[in-house]
Amino acid sequence: MKSVFISPNLRKIGILSAIQDTCQILYNYDVRIMMPLQAQAIVPDDPKICFLNSADAIPQADFIISLGGDGTILRIARQAAVHQVPLLGVNVGHVGFMTELEREEIHLISKVLQEEYTIDSRMMLELSILRKGHVVYSQTALNDVTVTKHNPFHVICIDISADSVPVTGFRGDGVIIATPTGTTAYSLAAGGPIIEPSAENIAVTPICPHALQAKSFVFSPEREIAVTASGLDGSAVCVSADGDGGIEVRPDDIVIVRRSKLDTHLIRIKGKSFYHILRKKLSDGGNKDEIPTAG
Repeated sequence: MKSVFISPNLRKIGILSAIQDTCQILYNYDVRIMMPLQAQAIVPDDPKICFLNSADAIPQADFIISLGGDGTILRIARQAAVHQVPLLGVNVGHVGFMTELEREEIHLISKVLQEEYTIDSRMMLELSILRKGHVVYSQTALNDVTVTKHNPFHVICIDISADSVPVTGFRGDGVIIATPTGTTAYSLAAGGPIIEPSAENIAVTPICPHALQAKSFVFSPEREIAVTASGLDGSAVCVSADGDGGIEVRPDDIVIVRRSKLDTHLIRIKGKSFYHILRKKLSDGGNKDEIPTAG
């Protein structure tokens, strides 16, 4: 018997009906269904559903169904990558670059249970913050690592190096260090390049730089990116991985970003190319007057 963990964004409109439709398909294949404890607040009592902490459920799952948008995938990607559990994203949001299915395509989940799918491996980033030579914080990101100002009315000074060789420096709002997956999110909105996932490069994009010569860079995945940043007037600087709560860094701290040993495995059913998805999602996002961010 297969075990499937359903990870829903409980704040999405219509999420209960999406959960029920997903469960009905899984019932047809005699699948063991697991859901997070929080879902008990909206899901009717059902003896066929086992409610567990995500940390306990994910290691038991054959695959994960993410019901929401890209943000829903990001919130569970780290745990899934640690246990090498593949993710199937169902878009119950708006844009959803990483999601494979739209809400009306939930019936296609059956193809996974029939072994009619492929796996798309996405590189991740490893973030470390060095303070006096010691790692004081570490995290893994599927989309990006951002170094940004804490005060919206101030600018920060940023210096970037690759493999200990100085690359560039500028004043501005911050910098985004993105995987190819992340280049269609915040990095794209900041004017960064779009990189197809198979290229596995690292994109470094300034955020509102106060210098004409400050440009985006694309590095090979073997490079180790180091960033130092400080507020010109002593204001705080924050570092965040995939838009999490982040952590404040000191002027002498060194933010190290390198390729992670972990990969996120996305389930693909429809066989659409990256560029087909890109054109459709950007077009759909534009029609809704939305910036294509992860949400």
